[in-house]
Amino acid sequence: MKLNRMAAAVAAVAVAIVSGVAVTQHGAAVTLSADSHSVVSQPAKSQAHPASSHPASLHAAARNSSPADPSLAWLESRGGQAQVTFNNDVAVLAGDLQIESHSPTVANHLVFEADARTVRAQAEKILSTPALLPTHNRAAYERMLGDFSTVANLLQPGPGYGTTPQDYAAWATATQASDITVW
Repeated sequence: MKLNRMAAAVAAVAVAIVSGVAVTQHGAAVTLSADSHSVVSQPAKSQAHPASSHPASLHAAARNSSPADPSLAWLESRGGQAQVTFNNDVAVLAGDLQIESHSPTVANHLVFEADARTVRAQAEKILSTPALLPTHNRAAYERMLGDFSTVANLLQPGPGYGTTPQDYAAWATATQASDITVW
């Protein structure tokens, strides 16, 4: 299977997926660290009572406050963190497909097949664990995970191994399905 034509689209799609699938940002920025923990930074707010800014009360308030945007609250949850891991897996797969398309060695091909299995396993894990699924747009989210599983299946050797046009169509379907807001 040749993936040369798919390579350019894969890189662009990977950036789109990693940069914000299913997450809206209203006045807050989300930064992901290397160990997939999210850090939410809110815009600075002035305090009405400087005397109440005792460090202990600030720490208690920080523990008890939740982000104003429900999608950010979801991102901090186990399901949101599973989504972050899934996004990273998809980005790795996209990068490895890009590499394999420019250097179609057996080793590169085996790497992207392994990454496809990882994406499929992560999607199946999320789908089989109701606590990892969002409450808002759940059906669309499940469809998106299913679409990425289809892509992963097409990239595996065997009777369902995809042709380049099938790969293109499946990847486009999955990335279009990922344009959802969840929480």
